[in-house]
Amino acid sequence: EQYPDLLLVLVPRHPDRFEDVRSLAKRRGFSFVSRTEGRPTQAATQVFIGDTMGELPLFYAASDVAFVGGSLVPIGGHNLLEPAALGLPVITGPEVFNAQEIADMFVDLGACRMVHDSSELAATVSELFADTAAAKEIGSQGREVVRRNRGALGRLLGLLEPLIGNNASQ
Repeated sequence: EQYPDLLLVLVPRHPDRFEDVRSLAKRRGFSFVSRTEGRPTQAATQVFIGDTMGELPLFYAASDVAFVGGSLVPIGGHNLLEPAALGLPVITGPEVFNAQEIADMFVDLGACRMVHDSSELAATVSELFADTAAAKEIGSQGREVVRRNRGALGRLLGLLEPLIGNNASQ
């Protein structure tokens, strides 16, 4: 309502959710386009459904704000690193047990906003659209967290090497 020209991009995590999301958009009366339809959005399109696999980075790259789903319900949350690496302001819910340490680091360093329900989500999205400096700062912090933690696998393998030694090849 506050930003009628915005396009909500919904990208279901699993293919078995594609039809459910299309049905939900239809039931709620939204004007929507699915990626697999192959037609462009129009000015009146409210929702774009990314019902393909492997294109999430493309959709993030075209976004202004990212809400990382699976985090308002006890699913465990999804990957905060992907949108953060692009410098997007990231919003997540509290159910992030799949990557709790990363989520805690993001929250502690101001690299994302945590919301607890759909009302807080709407208010936070609205706040970030209204305060572009705050949105940019969150995005910058997220990109910096990702940058500082690159190479973590190599460091981890270096720590494990003395423990596994030559046994790894046996």
